[in-house]
Amino acid sequence: MSLNLNPRRRLRIVAAIDILKGLTILSVGLGILRAQSHVLEHGGQALLRLLDLDPSTGAPYKFLELLQAADMEHGLLMVFAAAYALLRFVESYGLWFTRSWARWLGLISSGIYVPFELYYFVKSPGWTTLGVLSINLIVIWLLWPTKKPTTISLSSEQQ
Repeated sequence: MSLNLNPRRRLRIVAAIDILKGLTILSVGLGILRAQSHVLEHGGQALLRLLDLDPSTGAPYKFLELLQAADMEHGLLMVFAAAYALLRFVESYGLWFTRSWARWLGLISSGIYVPFELYYFVKSPGWTTLGVLSINLIVIWLLWPTKKPTTISLSSEQQ
């Protein structure tokens, strides 16, 4: 089975994925905004346990301090979530209307996560990690510029 999608359809598929990403982060941001507990700090501690990092020293400690401060200031966190969602919506708009800048924005913003996702998948394989990695790899594949090979034919006079 071959997937022969025309370039415009490929961009529109990624645009739809970006809309879903933007809506998801807005939903998460609104959920955290309504939360009355230390949801970010607890999530950060779980992440540090997953990475086998000591939360009492150095950068992991600073990371937890930042999350604790963000838990206290939910409005600031919502600003970051809204900015990320806006970036996704702008990229989606550009892809839908086949703007070249949007293709490169999408390639960079999807490609930047792949090394981390590969690391997490190797460290603790799971369906969620595989799903997130797969989605980003599919997005990169869909956004990758496709060039048709040019064929050069030599006439008998040039040979």
